[in-house]
Amino acid sequence: MAKIVIVNNAEPGINEFVAPIDDLVKAAGSSSKCIEYADCLSIDLNDFDGVILSGSPQGDDIVEHHLPYFRWIKEYEKPVLGICAGHHLTGFLYGSELLRSEEPEMGDFEVFKTTEDPILKHMPETFRVKQMHNDSVTLPAGFELLASSKTCFNQLMKHKQKPLYTCQFHPEYYNHQLIQNFISLCE
Repeated sequence: MAKIVIVNNAEPGINEFVAPIDDLVKAAGSSSKCIEYADCLSIDLNDFDGVILSGSPQGDDIVEHHLPYFRWIKEYEKPVLGICAGHHLTGFLYGSELLRSEEPEMGDFEVFKTTEDPILKHMPETFRVKQMHNDSVTLPAGFELLASSKTCFNQLMKHKQKPLYTCQFHPEYYNHQLIQNFISLCE
């Protein structure tokens, strides 16, 4: 049984993205602890087997404010899954550029695998995802692209040398297998 910490990237008390992730972690038979993003600096994340970084309803404009709370990602060696805001934060830590979209990507979209990886085990070559963002990030040096779409190139990426994954979409809605695969990486 993996011990997973779920970091809420929304402001305290806003749990709309954290609650479904927490439910999926528990349904997979793992234990979870939910913390606010500012608590990343006061908790020993090495006490957990993995970390999931949630999205945020504030969306794309939180990176500058939240970034100081996530510098630990570069040294952390255990599995991390960043979702939407977690994707942007991680990208920025590793040198991504912010891509401002002319139109928001909201609703259901098709994403396709570009590379096989354990995080995508048992998932089809093309799958439906829930999107809720205005911006995206470029693929930083040292990362491999795992999934893409017609409207957003960097949908899912992985660090080439450690178990650090991030996705633009929200797997807590339709892609429960991806979260289960991540938990398996933590065990």
